[in-house]
Amino acid sequence: MPRAKSHSRTTLVDSALTQFWKTGYHVISMGDLVRETGVSRGSIYSDFSGKQALFHACLDRYQELYVTPAFGRVEADGAGLEDIRNYIEMQLRSVADSDQPILGCLVANTLAQLDPDDTETRERLEAHNRRLTAGFTKVFNHENASHRLLSDDEISALAGFTTISVQGLWSYARTAPNTDVLFSYADMLLTVLKQHLRGAQN
Repeated sequence: MPRAKSHSRTTLVDSALTQFWKTGYHVISMGDLVRETGVSRGSIYSDFSGKQALFHACLDRYQELYVTPAFGRVEADGAGLEDIRNYIEMQLRSVADSDQPILGCLVANTLAQLDPDDTETRERLEAHNRRLTAGFTKVFNHENASHRLLSDDEISALAGFTTISVQGLWSYARTAPNTDVLFSYADMLLTVLKQHLRGAQN
């Protein structure tokens, strides 16, 4: 009979997620994962076919634990610019209140180091950015219904710009001298969005 596992699949994924986030997908080895999670190599392979499959499960868990609770307010029906502001500022406050090293965004971190041939992982990472862009697009369409200042193409471009800006903000958070700088950049982003969606007078 097979030996009983001393871990649950969810516990393994949660522990591995922390290690991938701290160390980096391409940097961390299976040996590192065995040591840091406390789960044997054989037990990891009994749940997943390898490091990539485990990481993909961690990306799904990342969406569940971190992205949806924060970004869900932006995706909600009727969400507006204040919901985008609240989303960004909630993330920045968590940075300001933490005494731990800033890890940034798991997706942005991984994209920066991804092997160009790893198309399966890239697709999962890009799906995250498409999710952000779709959420911003929904907000901008809602806002634009009042002022009708932007075309569909302009809304699409503005949503893409916002995704890139937010991802850049999370990346810069890892080395920013203080959180005041981050809040200042967030204010500038919201000012730009208001000007485009509501006009200069707003």
